[in-house]
Amino acid sequence: MKTLLGQVSSKTFGVAANNLATVMSLIEDRMGLSKLVPGTFNVKIQEDYIVKADATISPQEYGLQETIKLQRCLISGYKAIIMRPDTHETRPNWGHGKSHLELMSPFCLRDTLGLNDGDTVAIQVEDDDDWWYSGK
Repeated sequence: MKTLLGQVSSKTFGVAANNLATVMSLIEDRMGLSKLVPGTFNVKIQEDYIVKADATISPQEYGLQETIKLQRCLISGYKAIIMRPDTHETRPNWGHGKSHLELMSPFCLRDTLGLNDGDTVAIQVEDDDDWWYSGK
């Protein structure tokens, strides 16, 4: 398992989830989570991180000329999804870049975990189904 350490970014930084409203049902179906909170949880991490996609939303489905990569993760035992357009990984200085994660969950992670801007969080990624199903 890989653990990424990151710092919680501004609540108003990033609006990717708001832009994904038209494909939210596809994301929920492909990732096995329902009622995802429509809004982003932004984390700046200490390394460049290439998302190992568990599912994708294609440019044809999304309509914005880029693939959205989706990867499962756990934060303090809560299931969440890393979502990142492939352009953030492949185009220099595009979007937020490789050291920024935008997350969605069925919970408002800020409120549930009592997090504020600047707090440090550990995000666990890249493991098996048993690990994923052990989360809340």
